[in-house]
Amino acid sequence: MYIVDCHCDTLTELYKKNSYLYESEQHFDIKRMIELGGGLQFCAIFVPTHEFRYYGGLRYTMTLLDKYLQDIKRMHAEGIDVLPILTKADAADALNHKAATLLAIEEGGAIDGSLEALRCLYELGLRAMTLTWSNRNDIADGVNEESSGGGLTVFGRKVVSEMNRLGMLVDVSHIAPAGFWDVINHSTKPIIATHSNAKGLCPHPRNLDDKQILAINENDGLIGITYARQFLNDDINKACIDDVYRHIDYMLNLMGNDDHIGFGSDFDGTTLPHDMKGVQDYKAIVEYLQSKNYSDSTIEKITHKNALTLLQKVL
Repeated sequence: MYIVDCHCDTLTELYKKNSYLYESEQHFDIKRMIELGGGLQFCAIFVPTHEFRYYGGLRYTMTLLDKYLQDIKRMHAEGIDVLPILTKADAADALNHKAATLLAIEEGGAIDGSLEALRCLYELGLRAMTLTWSNRNDIADGVNEESSGGGLTVFGRKVVSEMNRLGMLVDVSHIAPAGFWDVINHSTKPIIATHSNAKGLCPHPRNLDDKQILAINENDGLIGITYARQFLNDDINKACIDDVYRHIDYMLNLMGNDDHIGFGSDFDGTTLPHDMKGVQDYKAIVEYLQSKNYSDSTIEKITHKNALTLLQKVL
């Protein structure tokens, strides 16, 4: 079993607790991913906008980036086979390694309104960025500001264009609908919603409506099904692995193909369903999909092939 997971907030918790990316008590660590059979984990640097609304976001970003780089360096020194994904070739080679990581940012305010900062972060390994968290920044409005009707700013359009040029994944999870449609119309490369579910099943503002799901399908992008229980079920206390399946199945039927769905757990950034504890539960998720008579081909696409294909198109 090989898993690509397009979103976790584990770096924040590791930094706070001085823990290690290889082995910890968090929802995710590299050791358990290897024990499952290997995988690629997108590791997001989450910048809390309530703390860094107008200044300090870039410095905080560098702090967590340093944590990521030092842990990667330590794993390599200890002989642990973990591949940082930087290029198309890396994505194509990922299955030949026990583990892989991809550095991301959640909240475009991290670049402090600077394309120069974006380019420098790219040189340090950044390969994906969630344009907004749920609040407003200088790129666009998040879902908390949906009533404003605001989309991409002039600067936001420049950010999307520069990310396309550099070869970075443009992530539309958290962005307000107007901004979503601006990205669809402006991006020259496929996009990703790293951790979003179907609003048709759970009408949370963070979820995607049918038109958005179909637009990502048409865009040749990817949607990472997330395990945040409030995005899985109206009754958060009832959220479970069956809801993960229901959101996958809903999107597969809506799209009419199995080429644009993956996983985006939100490990260490959310409260999981009652029957999930962490990365080790991918085994139970895959077994549940198998029990629903999904073909091996469809399961392989959802677990890893669709995401690796996207990376080879964008990086």
